[in-house]
Amino acid sequence: MPLQKLGCVKALVASSALLFSSLTLAYDWQLDKDENGIQLYTKESQTAPLKQVKVVTSVKASLSSLVSFLSDHSAFPDWMDKVSKVEKLKDISEQESITYTVVDAPWPERDRDAVLYSKWEQNPETLVVTKKVYSEPQYLSADSSMIRSPYLEAEWVLTPRGNGMVEVAYVSDYDPGGDVQGWLLDMFTYEMPYNTMKNLRASALGKYEGAKFAFIKEPVSDGVAMTQ
Repeated sequence: MPLQKLGCVKALVASSALLFSSLTLAYDWQLDKDENGIQLYTKESQTAPLKQVKVVTSVKASLSSLVSFLSDHSAFPDWMDKVSKVEKLKDISEQESITYTVVDAPWPERDRDAVLYSKWEQNPETLVVTKKVYSEPQYLSADSSMIRSPYLEAEWVLTPRGNGMVEVAYVSDYDPGGDVQGWLLDMFTYEMPYNTMKNLRASALGKYEGAKFAFIKEPVSDGVAMTQ
C-alpha cells in the first residue's frame, strides 16, 4: 500500500507543539522509582490509558554524541527494551525523520507497531537539546498481525549540567492500543522506560564521540567546547 503524502505529517507539527509543553511541566509528577542513578516519575494522562512517564538519568557525554546515539535507529533494538525492530522510512532533513517501530509484547499479547515522526532542535540560549516524537498511525498501512499504536507524544531532553555531564530525560504520553491492563500496563508504564534508560547508561556512548551536527552547539568553558 502506498504511503500518505509527507505534507500530512508536516501539517501536524505545529498543531502538536502545545502538547509537548504539557509533557515536561514539573507539577503533578510522582516519583515511583529511584534506583541505579535513574528516577522514574508518573502522572495521570488525559489522553491515554497509561500514565504519563518521565525517566531521568545523567551521563558523561557530549550533546553531539548523544544526538548521534539517539539518531542511530538501527541500534535501537540493542538498548530500547522490548523494541524488536526499527526501520527508517524517510529522512526529511538532518533534523527530521520518520521511522517504523515494533514492540515485542510477550505471548499471548499481540506485538505493537507504530509509525513515528521525530524532530531535533536546540535552544540557542540554554543549549538544551530536544527530540520531539509523535505517532502518525495513518502514514503506513496497518499490519493485521499486530496492534497499531494510535497515539504517542514523547520527548528526549538533553540538558548540559557542566563538567561534561548531561542530564537525559525521556517523557512520554503513550497509548499502545488494545486492552492494556494488569501486567501489560506495568510493562509499558514502568518496565520498558526504566530498562531502556538503564540500557542507555550502559551503552558505549564513546563510539559516537566525534559526531558533528550543524544544528548542535556544545557548551563551552573558558572558550573550549566541553566534550568528553
